Amino acid sequence: MKRAVIFLLMVLVVTSVRGQNESPDSVLQKYDRFWEMSSGLFRVMEEGQVGVVDKNGRIVVPCRFDQVWTPNKDNYIRVLLNMKTGLYHIEKGIILPAEYDQIWEFENGLAKVMKNRKFGFVDMEGLMVVPCEYQHVWAPHDGRIKVIKDGMTGFVAADGQIIAPPVYQDIQPFRNGRARIIRGGKMGFIDEQGNEVIPPIYDEVLPFEGDTTVVTSDDEYLVIDREGRMIGVTHKPREEASQISDTGEEELQQYRVKIEKDYIDIRHNGEGISFPGKEKKRRYFDGHLAGVGIALNGYLDADLQEELPAGYEFMSLNQTKSVEVSIYPVSENIRLLGNWFGLTTGIGLQYNNYRFNLDNISEVDEPGQEWFPEVGSEASISKSKLMMMHVNVPLMAELQFSNRSRHNSLYLSGGVVGGVRLQTHTKLVFDDGNGEEKKKKRGDMGLPTFRYGFMAKAGYGDFSLYATYYPEPMFKTGEGPEIYPFSVGVMFHFD
Repeated sequence: MKRAVIFLLMVLVVTSVRGQNESPDSVLQKYDRFWEMSSGLFRVMEEGQVGVVDKNGRIVVPCRFDQVWTPNKDNYIRVLLNMKTGLYHIEKGIILPAEYDQIWEFENGLAKVMKNRKFGFVDMEGLMVVPCEYQHVWAPHDGRIKVIKDGMTGFVAADGQIIAPPVYQDIQPFRNGRARIIRGGKMGFIDEQGNEVIPPIYDEVLPFEGDTTVVTSDDEYLVIDREGRMIGVTHKPREEASQISDTGEEELQQYRVKIEKDYIDIRHNGEGISFPGKEKKRRYFDGHLAGVGIALNGYLDADLQEELPAGYEFMSLNQTKSVEVSIYPVSENIRLLGNWFGLTTGIGLQYNNYRFNLDNISEVDEPGQEWFPEVGSEASISKSKLMMMHVNVPLMAELQFSNRSRHNSLYLSGGVVGGVRLQTHTKLVFDDGNGEEKKKKRGDMGLPTFRYGFMAKAGYGDFSLYATYYPEPMFKTGEGPEIYPFSVGVMFHFD
């Protein structure tokens, strides 16, 4: 009897040790396919659907998605189902269901999300702190998030509370506790709580320097305090220094205003500010084209939807890394009506970088595999992209809403842009078990040599938002999917 007990104990010990030493492959054999995503984590496929399990077989992401991505630094895994994106966490499970157009990386505990082409923010637990109802949202700054809704600008707090409702044409950055606002073409100030401490009734306002600033109304220069109370006014520029009339508040001393040819100097107790004098009307048209632009790339199908044809799912973009950079060093202007409407043209270079969400070359069907350099079917791909460079020649019609300097005018422009492709290549960064390698392949990739598109811009001063759209397919017929490229971004202009 004693020998039998000892024998049974030995069998149990051996069985336990074998179970502990069982390789991950043994718990993954029930799946149709599996790939290692990172140490101890595997992408698995079952009946054509993809999920994630760990080395012990624990299901991290169930097999019901079209694609899953490698975990990020915070252990979040993006998933794709029917062209909609969701989010899982390695330990916490599902964070966001797959119903979003795009989910960005977390920054300071918040991630920007897009749903039905509207933007908002979620926290790291998946709670919606800023609802997806805005046309655009900026990254949080000092606890505030700048938003655009129905074309108007406002501020919300990082917890979703409204600070300043989106009723302004623009809100400029805070300075000394005040931010300049534009509403109805007039300017004023709000405080950090969103209160209109100085209503938008002025033609122009300068940032606060200490407790005072200068505003203009009907070509008069007024000095006001932080609550909007007028301290003094000068009606006509004079060559000599003059005293601004006191408003009656005994604690406020006289201000000295010195008006020169090209600036006005205001001093109080030896301190003050200087600002440009009234500018003369321009007698020429000065458009906005020369500059540097940066934008996000994308493409649409024939129905203007962000969907890819069957067989080209590997072209799904890593949106935040699919960037367009354009450089226009020079431009020429043609005046048509006064100094506020004309044509502008120039020549420049444009780089378009399309970053794919591709993990394995086996995900690419023919003829797409011909675009890429040869790699092993089991190689793990960490970076894949298509890059092309064009020489562009735009022709834009521009309408300006100020007859003063181009540096303080609102403007709209639109036109056509023609391009000649100079260079194209694809690039893969992969690991086939022998360390990370990089390969490029150059060629036309089925792209046409010439193309044309439409460009539209709206801006203020030397800054503009712009968008481009190309109405001809990105690829030649039969050499790629029928998709139409577009980009949306910002441009910084120079003279």
